[in-house]
Amino acid sequence: MDVARAAGALHLEVTLREVDRWTLHAQPERMVEDHTRHALLEVKAFHGEAGGPRFDAWRCVTHPDAARLHAALPSLEAWVDTLVRELRETTPAVPCPDEALPVLFPPGAASACFFHEVCGHPLEGDVVARGGSFLARSLGQRVAEPFVHVSDDPTDAQGALGFTWDDEGHAARAVPLLRGGIVTSPMLDARSARALGLEPNGHGRRVDFRHPPLPRMAHTRVEPHEGDLASLLADVGHGLLVQHLTPRHMNLLSGDFSFHLVEARLVRDGRAGPRVGPGVLSGNGLTALAHIDAVGADARNLFATRGCRKLDHGPLPVSFGQPSVRFRELRVRPGT
Repeated sequence: MDVARAAGALHLEVTLREVDRWTLHAQPERMVEDHTRHALLEVKAFHGEAGGPRFDAWRCVTHPDAARLHAALPSLEAWVDTLVRELRETTPAVPCPDEALPVLFPPGAASACFFHEVCGHPLEGDVVARGGSFLARSLGQRVAEPFVHVSDDPTDAQGALGFTWDDEGHAARAVPLLRGGIVTSPMLDARSARALGLEPNGHGRRVDFRHPPLPRMAHTRVEPHEGDLASLLADVGHGLLVQHLTPRHMNLLSGDFSFHLVEARLVRDGRAGPRVGPGVLSGNGLTALAHIDAVGADARNLFATRGCRKLDHGPLPVSFGQPSVRFRELRVRPGT
């Protein structure tokens, strides 16, 4: 709190959670158990003049447990200082553009939910099996540049989430969703695997014993390529750096999507400038994937603090891994 106040924050909200989860799956022929644990720190900083508009910025960080999170306190204080100073220096906000323009996602940002929604949900096995996936219609076809690789890997040791066995007792493993820009594989539980004539690949997950397993994501990542955020920004004369998105609408059948722009900054002459007011990013999944023209090598991970819901099943913990990503063009407009 003292660090945030010294950096100019009006207010700081801090949430600390530690999760310890044991899973046991027993069948007549075998029994497997799994143990996951992580500590999650969320920080939301506020800035603004008394009586005027307030602006906020949200970030989170994860560690294997609370003890190691506490040991990292000096680096966390520096992290909060940077967050508050950036918030102060980029506000007040300017109006959101209303045009198609280059869009960049920075590494490890909440903009990674784009790939969770546009690449992940359409390639969950039950969606594919019922013919409801726009991406499944392109299985085996190229939809993005050869350097675009997207996977879902529950075993990623760098993620806050990680498990060895899914909730059906199948070994968890990485599933390539896009490999070399080609739509490759769906994520499967036992039921969807049978429907598609395939083998389960460790993505059968359940909220608890009262819910049946469903094919669901765990750690969805964009694989690193080359360069970093600075080099990807350098070629942009006028664009948008999107740091935080939340889903607004995703049509799994057509691929049409829209996201709320929660935190974004104008880019002018290769440099990120002021924040923009509330807006909406929209388009079609196939078009957007085809417009990715650069992927950095600077990957970082982010934990989705609210989890992921599906059908009438409650949220499950998921995480993202993403380097800097640049789209040649996406549509943005003002909106609440």
